[in-house]
Amino acid sequence: MKANTNIPLRVLAISFYYPPASNPRAIQVTRLLRQFELPVGLICADHSLTNDRSDPSLLAESESHLQFVIRVPFTSPWCIRHASRLVDRFMTPFWEAMPDWTRHWTRPVITSVEKRFSELSDTVLVTFGSPMNDHLIGLGLKRRFNVPWVAHFSDPWIDNPFKHYNWFTKRANLKFEKEVITEADRLLFTSQETVDLVMAKYDPRLRSKIFVIPHSYEPEQYSLAANNAGSKIIIRFLGDMYGPRTPKPLFVALSQIMRDNPAILEDVCFEFMGSIDLDLKAAGLYDLPPGLIVLRDTVPNKESLSLMSSADGLMVIDAPAITSVFLPSKLIDYIGAGKPLLGITPRGTAWNLIIELGGWLADPLETAQVEQTVKSFIQYLRGRKLEKDKVWGEKSVRERFVVKAVAKRFEQLLVEVHEARVRANGATDWSKTS
Repeated sequence: MKANTNIPLRVLAISFYYPPASNPRAIQVTRLLRQFELPVGLICADHSLTNDRSDPSLLAESESHLQFVIRVPFTSPWCIRHASRLVDRFMTPFWEAMPDWTRHWTRPVITSVEKRFSELSDTVLVTFGSPMNDHLIGLGLKRRFNVPWVAHFSDPWIDNPFKHYNWFTKRANLKFEKEVITEADRLLFTSQETVDLVMAKYDPRLRSKIFVIPHSYEPEQYSLAANNAGSKIIIRFLGDMYGPRTPKPLFVALSQIMRDNPAILEDVCFEFMGSIDLDLKAAGLYDLPPGLIVLRDTVPNKESLSLMSSADGLMVIDAPAITSVFLPSKLIDYIGAGKPLLGITPRGTAWNLIIELGGWLADPLETAQVEQTVKSFIQYLRGRKLEKDKVWGEKSVRERFVVKAVAKRFEQLLVEVHEARVRANGATDWSKTS
């Protein structure tokens, strides 16, 4: 995996989210770093001081492969916390959008690095956003230590349709993004659609340092013996619902099927695991018969993978849009489970991937299309009940997202950017260690 070089090389990773935090970003970063052959040190937030979801069982396997972990406490200044309580009911405080609510973590992290290291001459810095403030930390460390820097984006920044910037915060974040795009040595995105969206406003020459590195899954984490042995057809969605991401298109379609041909839904159950911050009555939940929809709380990561493996089918539900550039990490987890996929999603990244896999698709704004697709999906699952151990999905597509392959490509990019820096500097003394 490593290039032929006698130059020592280490990786310093910055990720606000890391276990025991159990949100998707923490899981994805852990999964990736665990496969690296290069020595890796990590700086993350001390999640005992945050309200983030926590799963202590993830700690051992997330730290054993690292050279060190520095957990830097995250706290907001008292004046900011006090002001936030006054305005949260009416608006998002502007300081929580510059670039995000973790902005006060920047100085403690840079200070921690300065105390531990006098120089970073044999190190490549990697920052994982979101939160995008991780990249501003990377910018500060690059300027302080003149270290090669790779910035990995799980989402767009200023172009994210779920971020509601005002004129002031939009201008500030555009400045932040431009500095990161310009000064990072490599820019990694999870989809080509995200690259095209983000980079449309920049000099085309900057694209030479851009690469697509998708999310990944670990095949060994799934239990193929956990197939659903019952007669009921279980279709699952695992993830959170909020804002414009709503199950309403599905509920409306199911109501129509119940009126026209209820036999199609006999012994079918749609299960939702995760937080739902929506008006479910307005979404149409109570227009459906009891038992057709089951709502369950968020489950730990390992249990979620088991639930994917034991489902008959899995659902992706995204917010309506003309085009969606998002590659949901949950979709990649679904691919690892090898179960048929139903996507109620706009055209774009997830849509294109589900097509490649051979799945079922409907635009959330097309009610009749959703209805027909759901019926076709259920009919397929009924016929598939006898094929209990068959892995679903185009094999060549599934293999693209296996973590070993993704991590190998990622690590090679780190080696390349390090070698490029050595050639540019003409350095001869790289034997120093911090």
